[in-house]
Amino acid sequence: MNKLIAILVFSLLVPATAAADTVLDKSTTMAISEELQQAVKNGDLATFKKYLFPGSEIVVDLDPAAGVGETPVSYSDYIRLLEMTLPMMQGAVFHIEVISVSVDERSNQSTIRERNTVTMDMMGTTIRNVSISETTFGIVDGQTKVLSATDQIVSSEQI
Repeated sequence: MNKLIAILVFSLLVPATAAADTVLDKSTTMAISEELQQAVKNGDLATFKKYLFPGSEIVVDLDPAAGVGETPVSYSDYIRLLEMTLPMMQGAVFHIEVISVSVDERSNQSTIRERNTVTMDMMGTTIRNVSISETTFGIVDGQTKVLSATDQIVSSEQI
Protein backbone atom coordinates (compact mmCIF):
# COMPACT_ATOMS: atom_id res chain seq x y z
CA MET A 1 0.00 0.00 0.00
CA ASN A 2 2.83 2.42 0.85
CA LYS A 3 4.42 1.77 -2.56
CA LEU A 4 1.15 2.57 -4.30
CA ILE A 5 0.82 5.85 -2.38
CA ALA A 6 4.42 6.77 -3.18
CA ILE A 7 3.84 6.08 -6.89
CA LEU A 8 0.65 8.17 -6.90
CA VAL A 9 2.34 11.07 -5.12
CA PHE A 10 5.31 10.91 -7.51
CA SER A 11 3.03 10.86 -10.55
CA LEU A 12 1.21 13.95 -9.30
CA LEU A 13 4.45 15.84 -8.69
CA VAL A 14 6.03 15.08 -12.09
CA PRO A 15 4.43 16.94 -14.99
CA ALA A 16 3.09 14.73 -17.76
CA THR A 17 5.39 16.37 -20.29
CA ALA A 18 8.46 15.42 -18.27
CA ALA A 19 7.43 11.77 -18.39
CA ALA A 20 6.80 11.97 -22.13
CA ASP A 21 10.18 13.58 -22.76
CA THR A 22 12.08 10.81 -21.00
CA VAL A 23 11.27 8.03 -23.51
CA LEU A 24 13.14 8.14 -26.78
CA ASP A 25 11.65 6.27 -29.72
CA LYS A 26 11.82 6.57 -33.50
CA SER A 27 9.00 9.10 -33.85
CA THR A 28 10.32 11.31 -31.03
CA THR A 29 13.80 11.24 -32.54
CA MET A 30 12.52 12.21 -35.98
CA ALA A 31 10.37 14.99 -34.47
CA ILE A 32 13.39 16.45 -32.65
CA SER A 33 15.45 16.27 -35.83
CA GLU A 34 12.70 18.11 -37.73
CA GLU A 35 12.53 20.71 -34.95
CA LEU A 36 16.28 21.31 -35.24
CA GLN A 37 16.03 21.51 -39.05
CA GLN A 38 13.31 24.14 -38.71
CA ALA A 39 15.49 26.01 -36.20
CA VAL A 40 18.24 26.24 -38.84
CA LYS A 41 15.77 27.59 -41.40
CA ASN A 42 14.42 30.13 -38.91
CA GLY A 43 17.76 31.13 -37.41
CA ASP A 44 16.47 29.96 -34.01
CA LEU A 45 19.40 29.56 -31.63
CA ALA A 46 17.12 28.94 -28.63
CA THR A 47 16.04 25.55 -30.02
CA PHE A 48 19.67 24.47 -30.29
CA LYS A 49 20.32 25.58 -26.73
CA LYS A 50 17.31 23.53 -25.64
CA TYR A 51 18.93 20.30 -26.88
CA LEU A 52 22.65 21.01 -26.52
CA PHE A 53 24.46 21.06 -23.19
CA PRO A 54 28.10 21.43 -22.10
CA GLY A 55 28.50 17.63 -22.19
CA SER A 56 27.47 17.33 -25.86
CA GLU A 57 30.29 15.88 -27.96
CA ILE A 58 30.30 17.81 -31.24
CA VAL A 59 32.52 17.09 -34.22
CA VAL A 60 32.36 19.20 -37.38
CA ASP A 61 34.10 18.46 -40.66
CA LEU A 62 35.70 21.22 -42.66
CA ASP A 63 37.02 19.16 -45.59
CA PRO A 64 35.22 16.78 -47.99
CA ALA A 65 38.22 14.41 -48.02
CA ALA A 66 37.51 11.39 -45.82
CA GLY A 67 39.26 11.49 -42.46
CA VAL A 68 40.50 15.07 -42.97
CA GLY A 69 39.21 18.21 -41.29
CA GLU A 70 37.17 16.56 -38.54
CA THR A 71 37.39 18.87 -35.55
CA PRO A 72 35.93 18.44 -32.06
CA VAL A 73 34.18 21.64 -30.98
CA SER A 74 33.32 22.63 -27.43
CA TYR A 75 29.75 23.53 -26.49
CA SER A 76 30.58 27.24 -26.08
CA ASP A 77 32.50 27.39 -29.37
CA TYR A 78 29.65 25.62 -31.18
CA ILE A 79 27.10 28.09 -29.80
CA ARG A 80 29.31 30.94 -31.08
CA LEU A 81 29.54 29.24 -34.49
CA LEU A 82 25.76 28.91 -34.59
CA GLU A 83 25.35 32.58 -33.69
CA MET A 84 27.52 33.49 -36.70
CA THR A 85 26.21 30.98 -39.23
CA LEU A 86 22.46 30.72 -38.55
CA PRO A 87 21.73 34.16 -40.06
CA MET A 88 23.54 33.07 -43.24
CA MET A 89 21.33 29.98 -43.58
CA GLN A 90 18.12 31.92 -44.10
CA GLY A 91 17.10 31.53 -47.72
CA ALA A 92 19.08 28.29 -48.10
CA VAL A 93 17.35 25.31 -49.71
CA PHE A 94 17.49 22.10 -47.68
CA HIS A 95 16.93 18.51 -48.69
CA ILE A 96 17.18 16.09 -45.76
CA GLU A 97 17.05 12.34 -46.26
CA VAL A 98 16.81 10.12 -43.19
CA ILE A 99 19.22 7.22 -43.63
CA SER A 100 18.41 5.43 -40.38
CA VAL A 101 17.03 5.81 -36.89
CA SER A 102 18.08 3.37 -34.17
CA VAL A 103 16.80 3.19 -30.62
CA ASP A 104 18.51 1.58 -27.66
CA GLU A 105 15.67 1.09 -25.20
CA ARG A 106 18.00 -0.13 -22.42
CA SER A 107 20.02 3.09 -22.36
CA ASN A 108 17.10 5.25 -23.54
CA GLN A 109 19.19 6.67 -26.38
CA SER A 110 18.46 7.11 -30.06
CA THR A 111 20.63 7.86 -33.06
CA ILE A 112 19.57 9.41 -36.35
CA ARG A 113 21.71 9.42 -39.51
CA GLU A 114 20.79 11.84 -42.27
CA ARG A 115 22.08 12.94 -45.65
CA ASN A 116 21.83 16.72 -45.87
CA THR A 117 21.99 18.69 -49.09
CA VAL A 118 22.09 22.44 -48.59
CA THR A 119 22.16 24.94 -51.45
CA MET A 120 22.83 28.55 -50.51
CA ASP A 121 24.19 31.83 -51.80
CA MET A 122 27.42 33.02 -50.25
CA MET A 123 28.63 36.43 -51.32
CA GLY A 124 27.06 36.12 -54.78
CA THR A 125 28.11 32.52 -55.35
CA THR A 126 25.78 29.53 -55.13
CA ILE A 127 27.26 26.67 -53.09
CA ARG A 128 25.92 23.14 -52.62
CA ASN A 129 27.16 21.15 -49.62
CA VAL A 130 26.30 17.50 -49.05
CA SER A 131 27.00 15.97 -45.67
CA ILE A 132 26.16 12.94 -43.56
CA SER A 133 25.19 13.76 -40.00
CA GLU A 134 24.78 11.45 -37.05
CA THR A 135 23.17 12.65 -33.85
CA THR A 136 22.68 10.63 -30.67
CA PHE A 137 20.06 11.78 -28.18
CA GLY A 138 19.80 10.72 -24.56
CA ILE A 139 18.23 11.80 -21.32
CA VAL A 140 20.22 14.16 -19.10
CA ASP A 141 18.64 15.35 -15.86
CA GLY A 142 15.22 14.31 -17.17
CA GLN A 143 15.53 16.22 -20.45
CA THR A 144 16.28 15.08 -23.98
CA LYS A 145 19.75 16.28 -24.99
CA VAL A 146 22.25 15.79 -27.79
CA LEU A 147 24.88 13.41 -26.43
CA SER A 148 26.95 13.48 -29.60
CA ALA A 149 26.73 15.01 -33.06
CA THR A 150 28.98 14.59 -36.05
CA ASP A 151 28.71 16.08 -39.49
CA GLN A 152 30.92 14.70 -42.29
CA ILE A 153 31.07 16.76 -45.49
CA VAL A 154 30.73 14.48 -48.51
CA SER A 155 31.03 17.19 -51.16
CA SER A 156 31.09 20.94 -51.53
CA GLU A 157 30.75 22.58 -54.91
CA GLN A 158 30.09 25.90 -56.55
CA ILE A 159 27.14 25.70 -58.92
